[in-house]
Amino acid sequence: MNGQPSRSSNTGTPGGTRAERWYWLDWLRVLAMGVIFLYHCGRPFVLFGWHIMDTQPDMLFTLVNIFATGWIMPLFFTISGMATYFSLTRRSPRQFVEARFKRLMTPFIFALLVILPVHVYYEIVFNGYFSGSFFDFFPLLYFTRGFPFEVYLSPTYFAGANQGIYLWYLFWLLIFSLITAHFFKWLRREENRDRISKLAAVCNRRGGIFLLAIPLLVVDVSAVRPFFVFPSGYGGWKLPTYLVFFILAYVLASDPQFQESIDKNRTPAFLLGIITSTLIILFFGAFGSEILADPIFYVLFTTLWAFNGWCWVITILGFGRRLLSFNNKLLRLTNELVLPFYILHQTAIIVAAFYIVPLNLAVIVRYLIIVLASFTLIAILLVPIRKINASRFLFGMRRK
Repeated sequence: MNGQPSRSSNTGTPGGTRAERWYWLDWLRVLAMGVIFLYHCGRPFVLFGWHIMDTQPDMLFTLVNIFATGWIMPLFFTISGMATYFSLTRRSPRQFVEARFKRLMTPFIFALLVILPVHVYYEIVFNGYFSGSFFDFFPLLYFTRGFPFEVYLSPTYFAGANQGIYLWYLFWLLIFSLITAHFFKWLRREENRDRISKLAAVCNRRGGIFLLAIPLLVVDVSAVRPFFVFPSGYGGWKLPTYLVFFILAYVLASDPQFQESIDKNRTPAFLLGIITSTLIILFFGAFGSEILADPIFYVLFTTLWAFNGWCWVITILGFGRRLLSFNNKLLRLTNELVLPFYILHQTAIIVAAFYIVPLNLAVIVRYLIIVLASFTLIAILLVPIRKINASRFLFGMRRK
């Protein structure tokens, strides 16, 4: 998502040298963006609450939503953590933070001021909280009542406070980058690289890569009420767990033995992912999320949830390395547009869903119309955004 260059040979660069680009990582970034787009297009028909909801939730869409929630945002943070490794091979921590601030905070603030007002307006009109025109709502009511960024701190602020609706990912990716930059540079010291190499050697055995799931399990189970609850307000996961994914991804990129281990374990990870996803869906079907109030069920389910996420991340990294290590014009175009596409995508979906969800059509027909309508709107907007340097800057893209 961050669009930082992913450079190395397929065996990694433990010494921090520059080499061939990891095209498979760029492809995963693009494909993950496609998944999150389709995922959000289906959210109006899911049992769990969203900004615009159909009156009759669809069980199939709900099950698919649960499955995708188990790995899509961890994958985003994993891709970003790996890209961070290569970015820090060419930059000091200060240069890295400055580049991240420019690339992430500029579009975040721009979206808060210009794009999200449209999102909030259509949401509140659809749900009957407002009946005036957009210009009756913006700017006064938007900034006084509907501004989607909570500035006050409370014990539960980090459990699901509103930091830009769906743009929370950009905000927290920047925060993670700020707090880890010097730590990552410290990891690059010779003595620490030796320690990482020893850890990589242990993980470079059949099943060894799953040992790295242990910190995920510990953190996800430890983050409990009232500070964190499940499902949380951040894509179904908890912020500390995302931070662990981010750090683990940096470590995975730092030694070629980790990549070898991913290759060895991609098939077992895939099988385990299928098993754990099935158990999660059966769990929700049998008990619902209310059962998580019980401490024993909370620990059991949270452990299963975190391990499931790690299995799918390893699966996707492994098969991505095998199948997507190539470059072409489509990749160069789409990789450049991932960040502006992300910034626009949910607001475009909300606009389309506003008009399409109330129609008396089958769920799958309305879903496909939302996909086509919102994608068309985004594609039209991306044409001038890509060509004009001022808009490229506002959307976090490099100048032409």
